[in-house]
Amino acid sequence: MNEDVLQKIKRALAEKGGVDIGHFQWINLDMVKDEVGERWISIRKKIYSAAANHLEKRLGPGDVLLRCRGGFILVYADLTGDAAVAQTASLAESVNRFFLGDRILRNLDILAKTTRLDATELSDFLKRSDLQDSTEPSRESAVDTAEPAQTEGEKSGWQAFRSGTSSPNEVIARDRRLEERPAAAASKEGSIAQSSHVTVGAIIDATGEIKTFDSLAFEVPEPIWDDIIFKPCWDVKFNHLTASFCLPRRIHKGDTLYGLQTLLGNRDRAILHSMDHAVAVTAQRGFLKQSAAGRKCAVVIPVQYETVIGTQDRIRYFSILQKVPQRARKYFYLRIDNIPDGAPIGQMEELFRSMRIFGSNLLAKIPPGTIQLDRFDNCSIAIYSTSLEREWARAGLPDHIARKLAEQAVSISRKSKRGALTQVDTLGELNFGLDAGYEIFTGAVIGTDRPLPCPLLPVTLDDITRAARSAA
Repeated sequence: MNEDVLQKIKRALAEKGGVDIGHFQWINLDMVKDEVGERWISIRKKIYSAAANHLEKRLGPGDVLLRCRGGFILVYADLTGDAAVAQTASLAESVNRFFLGDRILRNLDILAKTTRLDATELSDFLKRSDLQDSTEPSRESAVDTAEPAQTEGEKSGWQAFRSGTSSPNEVIARDRRLEERPAAAASKEGSIAQSSHVTVGAIIDATGEIKTFDSLAFEVPEPIWDDIIFKPCWDVKFNHLTASFCLPRRIHKGDTLYGLQTLLGNRDRAILHSMDHAVAVTAQRGFLKQSAAGRKCAVVIPVQYETVIGTQDRIRYFSILQKVPQRARKYFYLRIDNIPDGAPIGQMEELFRSMRIFGSNLLAKIPPGTIQLDRFDNCSIAIYSTSLEREWARAGLPDHIARKLAEQAVSISRKSKRGALTQVDTLGELNFGLDAGYEIFTGAVIGTDRPLPCPLLPVTLDDITRAARSAA
């Protein structure tokens, strides 16, 4: 930071005792990096240079724009309170519009947040943010070239497991080799991950100290579910309990309800969003607890289409997901629920594309009997998920539903994708799903609800059958 910039900040602090800052952080640079390949360093310079020039033209007298890892920090000289919040939001929207005209960069999104800091808080924040003047040459190029190269196996071990090209034990062994790399390499990778995640104001940092998570970091309505749990998932292809579905749970009139059912038909937008935000935070906390204990696990995070289809709503949701270190995201899968039949295909493709960087696989939840899947062709869906109705476990699967589900399994197979059935509560439903061609199952017959994600465990159909019969 040059002396002129430093003096401007000191003057602002001296006059007001504190300053409002706008923090702008890219949330999907990795998607651009994957697309441009070897051109990444020059493209990244273009992104930062163009964004800095765009922002600098809109600064007020005395404002200071600083480049930090992953984005920019704007120190306002005069704006405070609501005026600073409005200006930050306006600038973020302006930057996002600016890149829409570029074929490669049109999918960039920038997360923005305004925070007021006193001198001590500002000093501490700037130290953590790997600052550089927006006009200085990039230091991130050096970081890119210094980062240890990854083999194809290192990049996609868990993805290979999920796609059927590696066994669970091979994935565990590969991960163990990565964790046992020399300390120097591990330290270098750790420093990169650390410096790329900065907490500002009310942005949720799910990688922080677990004990600090008493509530969400922004105001939400009172939850109407009882708790949030993890349902173990069985993959017949590998005969293992693999990922766990993270779901809100509620006991209502003697029935156990999950997911959207817990709202009892309440589609209030604030309640719906708070449920999805709480699930995302709980999923990350559960994963981090198991990881800290040395237990390998994976988590499926469901989210309602309505929660992430609006640009600002999506940015808020992504501010939760982005706190997972890049190398841990292979253990997270994202499922989009309740996608309207008439949803514009371009809108869907853009949504799924923007979510791809936060997990190793994307799932789409579809109603029972859905056989027309063409609208998902360019959405990078790996797994199609369908939930059974609770009444079918009690009264038996109706013949017309069974036919529809079987036809759906055929359609999924023709797309070379995998099918999942959730809320599978009986052996009869499980055996039907297996015969129809589904490969992934959750429900009471698979295992009981858990407070933490289930570690990767070998489980056969015989194991499940014996447990179900002994519990009957």
